[in-house]
Amino acid sequence: MEIKKNEYFEGNVQSLGFVNEGVTQLTAGLIKQGIYDFGKADPKETMKCTSGEMIINGVNCTPNTPAAIIEVGEEIKLEAVVDSTYTCVYG
Repeated sequence: MEIKKNEYFEGNVQSLGFVNEGVTQLTAGLIKQGIYDFGKADPKETMKCTSGEMIINGVNCTPNTPAAIIEVGEEIKLEAVVDSTYTCVYG
């Protein structure tokens, strides 16, 4: 398994990504409090807040809420209300 480090927005968003058994691309990341525009999803993304609180495309996300599903072509606008962690499954 190859682990890839990703860094966005001057280091305010960082993640580790890998491919699970050659099938599914996954990332686990940290995001500092702030507002971020990631552009359009490609492929589909299923994003889960694992600590903290985020607003993903207008929907409040916490560890106690379902994952946010962002369809292909949909804009990804994210606000980290507080410093937060997340996981993301692609496809």
